[in-house]
Amino acid sequence: MRQGDVVFLQGKSFISKAVRFFDKGKFSHVAIAMSNTHILEADFDTRVAIVPFDKNEFNIIEVIDLGLNKDERSRVVAMGSKMVGKKYDYMQIIWYMISKLLRLKGKNRFNNPNSYICSELVFAVLEEAGILEELCIKDGSRGIDMTPNQLYDFIKYISPK
Repeated sequence: MRQGDVVFLQGKSFISKAVRFFDKGKFSHVAIAMSNTHILEADFDTRVAIVPFDKNEFNIIEVIDLGLNKDERSRVVAMGSKMVGKKYDYMQIIWYMISKLLRLKGKNRFNNPNSYICSELVFAVLEEAGILEELCIKDGSRGIDMTPNQLYDFIKYISPK
């Protein structure tokens, strides 16, 4: 795991199981590697933070190396550092669960542009650091409604690197 890598995770907590239930995927969380020992994450019980990465907290771990050079990795870390302290977007999670239960379509009306869920944070950091453009990902997606599994598909299968 190196700076700028995207780390997809399957947690062991009740919340992780709920995310996987509604999302129907194998991942419940995603983060960005800030070093080989720390990740940047938006977690449900804290603000956005850089925390030590403890492999024992997760059932499944998949690290995706986007093929970034040293400058790109530094930009991801710098942008990620600017996000520290941002609030978690509880309303977005509530909307997601309601929309899945009631099979609602359309824009997430509960999204707060100043708060983040994990997948939204990762997308925003990569976008603001200019990485998505450099990877030639120009499908018009803004990432605000992506779950960890949707972001996984987006990064894993759309990225040309």
